[in-house]
Amino acid sequence: MTLLTFSILLTGCSFLAGILGALTGLGGGVIVIPVLILLFHVPIHYAMGASLISVIATSAGSAAAYLRAGYTNIR
Repeated sequence: MTLLTFSILLTGCSFLAGILGALTGLGGGVIVIPVLILLFHVPIHYAMGASLISVIATSAGSAAAYLRAGYTNIR
């Protein structure tokens, strides 16, 4: 599998995991980690690390949006 094919498949799976996660209220990691391990044969430690980085990025983006909108009470 070439790097381009891997990137396209991974992007598609991540997009579908995001949609399914948003519809069900689950985090995307619940879907992405098994896909990385079972379909792409990524070692479990790397899959968990990728999920952790994505959670941190998503949480930071959400926190910034909530702070900008004034939904937080920071004193």
